[in-house]
Amino acid sequence: MSKFKTTFYTIETGKIPGLKRPWRLALLADLHNKSYGPDNRLLLEEIRKNHPDGILIAGDLIISDRKKQEVHKDAAYQLLIALAAEYPVYLGNGNHEHRMREFPDSFAGEYDSYIRMLRSCGIHTLVNGHLTQQIGGALVTIYGFELDFSYYKRFTRKPFAVTCLTDALGTPDPGHYNILIAHNPVYFPQYAKWGADLTVSGHLHGGIIRIPGIGGLITPQAKLFPKYDAGYFEEQGRSLIVSRGLGSHTVNLRIFNPAELIFIDITNRQEDITK
Repeated sequence: MSKFKTTFYTIETGKIPGLKRPWRLALLADLHNKSYGPDNRLLLEEIRKNHPDGILIAGDLIISDRKKQEVHKDAAYQLLIALAAEYPVYLGNGNHEHRMREFPDSFAGEYDSYIRMLRSCGIHTLVNGHLTQQIGGALVTIYGFELDFSYYKRFTRKPFAVTCLTDALGTPDPGHYNILIAHNPVYFPQYAKWGADLTVSGHLHGGIIRIPGIGGLITPQAKLFPKYDAGYFEEQGRSLIVSRGLGSHTVNLRIFNPAELIFIDITNRQEDITK
């Protein structure tokens, strides 16, 4: 797997009426320490070519292996450092980062050094946290939600309540445009009910094998034909964008399922913007 596709989505909102042009965000997920050319040159070139205003990271840029007590990180670290030098970067944890944090003894305190590196570069580490800023004269809040490792166990789907989000993040202000970075997309109905105007996710690797006309075949939790496998979804008037991911792990296989870099243009609903 040496290539990736670039996908564009447009999200319209009435919550940012002062936008004069699309606010463009790049979405990266599930790199799993892969490098597209030396120092991820090809990936960086594609990002630069499309001039994003910021970068959303939806988790699993690294590989953490608890059995081997190993972390594979160098390509991911180099990419993050390069991105942070040019763009605002908003990062949420995936299950691989969470594993490092949850089991520090297995990884010799690697998570703490990881977070220090990110923060030293100016990366916004949104681990059950949030950041509010002004975009187009309106308030936009970006949240990062870290799902507990118990929700990632194979052959199970643990019940998930909206209170899990309010306990971790509080209640979003409905007057803000609220973006939620949530690595696992399967709980999108709860994310939407909580108040996320836009949720960005990854984790499912597009279903690993995609069947034309049907979609992704299987999730990392071994669930067949996942609903939120990849692409754009809308429920309760709220949006979800799921990345197919940029790398792979454990099952190093992609069929009809190229790796993916995503750009999201958030626009004023009243504007007539064409690409």
